[in-house]
Amino acid sequence: MPQINQPALKSFVQDDTEMLCDLASLFAQAMGDCKARLNYAVDNRDASMLRDTANQLKGRLGYFSANGLQELAHTIEMKGKQNQLNNIRPSIEELLVGIEEMMNELRYLTGMPLSHED
Repeated sequence: MPQINQPALKSFVQDDTEMLCDLASLFAQAMGDCKARLNYAVDNRDASMLRDTANQLKGRLGYFSANGLQELAHTIEMKGKQNQLNNIRPSIEELLVGIEEMMNELRYLTGMPLSHED
């Protein structure tokens, strides 16, 4: 199932392939840190880090019109804000799997490797 609303994304970047490649590359570079921060926040029950990281991801996902992933990031953000960390791991795993699917779509659209693994 596609994670990116491609018509909305193309409209946002105004069919500028270079801009899309730059956005995708910046997103990929940030993902390693975001993934580590989410896992750290859950492992250490750090609700504020969870909230802040989910909020950052929500904004970044907006650039790619990944509305379903944005909603999931928002839900995680709210759980962090309310300090409701019990059973949050499945939601984070779902978000990370969805982001990897989105990264695959971006790899296809840009023709770039877009690795976020260190």
